[in-house]
Amino acid sequence: MSGSSVVDGPSGGGDGGVVRDEDGLLAFWQAAQSHLGLGRLAVVVGDKSDDVVTPPAWSFGVTQAEADAEAEAVLAGRKTATSGPRAAFGDDLPEVGDVGIVLDGSRQPRALVRVTAVEVVDAHDVPAAHAGAELGTRADDAAVERWRSLNAGMTGEVVGDVVLERFELVYPTDGPAPAVD
Repeated sequence: MSGSSVVDGPSGGGDGGVVRDEDGLLAFWQAAQSHLGLGRLAVVVGDKSDDVVTPPAWSFGVTQAEADAEAEAVLAGRKTATSGPRAAFGDDLPEVGDVGIVLDGSRQPRALVRVTAVEVVDAHDVPAAHAGAELGTRADDAAVERWRSLNAGMTGEVVGDVVLERFELVYPTDGPAPAVD
């Protein structure tokens, strides 16, 4: 995993776009890493940005507006989960403790999140609690139905196994992400 790759979800499969230093990813990571108990990694890995490996970065949603709304939902604590088809992960399932950077619609870093739970279930067995956490809504049958409609493929239904990820907001812990230089 390269420090400069950007993917469309916490588990990969993105557009392969490159995040440049001017995009603020490295500065965001330097500001956020102490919230993981890492201190300043420059002491260990060097001061040059080429020496720093950032966590994977992605945006939720398809459009810029969706990515902005989803990033705000993460920052507000409403969105605490995501999911994807099991087949999209290959042999590289997420693990508890994995971290990643959520980008907004302008591809700016907004939040550092850490995976707290991973589960693989049949698409028909996605629990209301997960659907609600992913959508930032109440955990009820309506959330499950909305989750299914949003995740329906070409067949119009969700089929097969899905990977359910729960995550926590690590940084920033209060308010919007601070500006980074």
